[in-house]
Amino acid sequence: MKKRTLAVTISSVSAIGLLLFAIFRPSAIVVESAIVQRGDLEEIVEQEGKTRMHDHFVLSAQVAGRLRRIDLHAGDSVHAGQTVAWVDPASIEPRQRAVLEARLDAALSAHLQAQALAARAQAEYDQTAKDLARGQELYQHGIISKDAFDKAKTTETTALKQLRAAESAAQAAGFQVEEVRSALLVYTDRSDLPTPVIAPVDGRVLRLLQQSETVVSPGSPILEIGYTPRLEIVADFLTRDAVKIHPGMSARVTDWGGSAPLSARVRTIEPGAFTKISALGVEEQRVNVICDFTSDPENLEDAYHLEVQVILWQGHNVILVPSSALFRAGQEWAAFVIRDKKAHRVPLKIGHHGEVNWEVLSGLNQGDKVIVHPSSAVAEGIHVRPIS
Repeated sequence: MKKRTLAVTISSVSAIGLLLFAIFRPSAIVVESAIVQRGDLEEIVEQEGKTRMHDHFVLSAQVAGRLRRIDLHAGDSVHAGQTVAWVDPASIEPRQRAVLEARLDAALSAHLQAQALAARAQAEYDQTAKDLARGQELYQHGIISKDAFDKAKTTETTALKQLRAAESAAQAAGFQVEEVRSALLVYTDRSDLPTPVIAPVDGRVLRLLQQSETVVSPGSPILEIGYTPRLEIVADFLTRDAVKIHPGMSARVTDWGGSAPLSARVRTIEPGAFTKISALGVEEQRVNVICDFTSDPENLEDAYHLEVQVILWQGHNVILVPSSALFRAGQEWAAFVIRDKKAHRVPLKIGHHGEVNWEVLSGLNQGDKVIVHPSSAVAEGIHVRPIS
């Protein structure tokens, strides 16, 4: 009876202990988990950009006159040497011709006067050069003093500078004569000699600055042509991202309207940055990165919107961990690993950063299960119940 009572008592105490443990033991925290795997990784910087024709040509009127109506429209193809517009030169008025002829006579007279002054300065310089040579010989024989010899050198130097000034004045007067003669050549009394505006290269008309018949002056822009085969990409990156980009890096063009990304390559990073106001009103320092297409740009034209992803680094068969599983522990990165249904914090050494996954250099192995988005309730040694 005593042995039976003792066994019953021990069984009762054990049952009560198990019941109390089940009641008061901490419940496991439900956490989201992910498996550490090996795979490929890309570190990229991404920015909005647009296409741009590398070569733009603005064609202008060469003479003053009346521009004839242009038959071309934006998007039309043109060929090198093709006449894209005609300008009928304006006939010169008698009064204007008289003014220009009088200016030409004045310019010719000024040119003759400047040439005469230059000849006089040449003669004076020749004389001072002879006096200096004679004075040097006399000074070497002790006939004249050093002060007299120095004055001869100063006189020769001054005469040389006066000669150079006179020659420059004569040259400037000659340019004025050519300027007035050119002004006379711009005009003609014949109205049956229209001046053509010729396309310099093969391309397409980007925009018509003047299409209807109108009066133009020399240098008035008429239309703009783009060289279609040289289509490039320009994207303004933040300067902190641009310092990581180097010419020759591969790039990927997305969100351009097609079904598949296009490939490109970085050609250059412009040397000067500029300030740009973001949508939130924040001043940002940005710099243009220029890329060339390495695949067919298909139907893209000038100033089309797209997204540019510059590939800074590519790795193969590296250990990957979701960036959402990482957190800062002092100066190091760390993550919670699930072992024996408990959370264990491990320090990590991180390499390159991808969009979703980061490279792990040390601290984790393939197949480890980590906690994603760990909350403040997750701590070292706590029981967890992971869900994928």
